[in-house]
Amino acid sequence: MATRVDIGGFVAHSLAGLPNPPPITLLLSKRSSLRAWYDEGESLRLTTKGLTDTKSKIDVEYARRPVPAEELQSVDAEPDALSGSPSDPQKDTIHNLIVSVKAYNTVDAIRRVAHRLTAQSSILFIQNGMGIIEEVNEAVFPDPANRPQYMLGVTSHGVYETRRFHLVHGGDGTTALAILPRNIDDVKLEFEPSALYLLRTITRSPVLAAVGFAPTDFLQLQIEKLAVNAIINPLTALMGCLNGDLLHRPSISRVVRLLLAEISLVIKSLPELQGVPNVKVRFDIKRLEAQVIGIAQKTAANKSSTLQDISRGKLTEVEYITGYLVRRGEEVGIQCVVNYMLQHMIKAKERLEGERQGNLLPLVSRDERLVARKP
Repeated sequence: MATRVDIGGFVAHSLAGLPNPPPITLLLSKRSSLRAWYDEGESLRLTTKGLTDTKSKIDVEYARRPVPAEELQSVDAEPDALSGSPSDPQKDTIHNLIVSVKAYNTVDAIRRVAHRLTAQSSILFIQNGMGIIEEVNEAVFPDPANRPQYMLGVTSHGVYETRRFHLVHGGDGTTALAILPRNIDDVKLEFEPSALYLLRTITRSPVLAAVGFAPTDFLQLQIEKLAVNAIINPLTALMGCLNGDLLHRPSISRVVRLLLAEISLVIKSLPELQGVPNVKVRFDIKRLEAQVIGIAQKTAANKSSTLQDISRGKLTEVEYITGYLVRRGEEVGIQCVVNYMLQHMIKAKERLEGERQGNLLPLVSRDERLVARKP
């Protein structure tokens, strides 16, 4: 049975259940997903504690890749990618976009709809890892004047997909949201109406249990989750175990403390957290270890997303979790040798498993993708 995480579908289903729900469109990147939508009765199902709720007032679109200008006359181009009328939904402005794809797919996903986004649009990123927005800015929105308003979200809900468009809400949680200022030096924070609308709409949902935070408060929540993921995800993937198997094992505890010693030092040295009250206490090694233990206990029977990706021979998000911490460490003069070793052990394992399962093409590292994007 597949257990693909689907936070995007969960958010869509939750918003569709609101009184006077907003119009919702699922953007699908694969034609096979579009076919599956029709095969499943054009509906999204969510099962919670054995009870299934079906939402059908949801639209779908196939978000195709943009055709480069030099290929417009090519006979190999998709016919529907060359057509379009004033009423073509592929040209309609998107006012609010929620992105929940794997971190490494974000740039490709946004490129598919970038022509429909304006500086007045808002993009909410609800994903694992950090450093994603920097990649989006570099590859899609290099001009700050044309950038949409960015929002970030972190959720602790446990949601997985048993088959396409059939979701299971396996664990209650909460959702933290923040609207990011366009310029961190702005004293007066002014946000786009689209972002304020999206924030109000999501916080209306009792299922999502969402709360808005100031950017600095949210950043600490986000980094806290990143630190926990940087322990549980790679270690469970490397050892092929459930989250709870990390507990009460002295050898694993020693490894966790070595990793956290580096992580704690990097976080407390980040320039964006300097001057923030209680940072040294909040990100102390012992407190972070208590957070890791608490999450491992709460999700003891779960497989981490990194373990699931490895098991399927897919690319993991380790570059945006452990890799992000290693890169930030380098920026502040800290060499995270233990985390660096763990990062590359995961990359080696994902490559080996991908080769074993024949999934060779998707296995391209973050560094290789960034080099490929540069002219």
